[in-house]
Amino acid sequence: MLRYRAIDVKKDKGELLEFHCRINYESETPYARTISYEQYREKWLTTPQPHDYLSHLAESMRDERTMAEMLDDDGSIAGYLWVTFTDVLDYNITIAEIMDIAVVSDYQQRGVGLEMFNHIEEVARAKGAALLRSDTGIANVASHRLHEKAGFKPYRIHYEKIIG
Repeated sequence: MLRYRAIDVKKDKGELLEFHCRINYESETPYARTISYEQYREKWLTTPQPHDYLSHLAESMRDERTMAEMLDDDGSIAGYLWVTFTDVLDYNITIAEIMDIAVVSDYQQRGVGLEMFNHIEEVARAKGAALLRSDTGIANVASHRLHEKAGFKPYRIHYEKIIG
């Protein structure tokens, strides 16, 4: 049975790093994805990025609104989500931003991702958010489809040009 549980950054460190690294790779630019995931992961783990990610996650969890949850299936991890909240005081609005969302491959194509988006939306609304934002890489077509299925619309476009 699928249920959400709070993340314990220390206890879940290994799973969190794997999820975040995979999310980064899947959302990278085509230029950065010229290497295999295994090569990317090996390099990523030698940079300050894993420490920075875990620190940012832990710091964000000081805000009681932050959603940092594992989706558990009777002891097996099925997915992970991390959502932060920002109050834009000048406009009197709260934005919930999906920092990470991932579904383990064995649970993909079974409606789990859409259920996670619905869960995020319900909780974010209850916590006062008026907008829900998320981003993904241009080449992550599966993520694009899932976002569209969940009712997301593009609101910003970033450009990149390879020059070297």
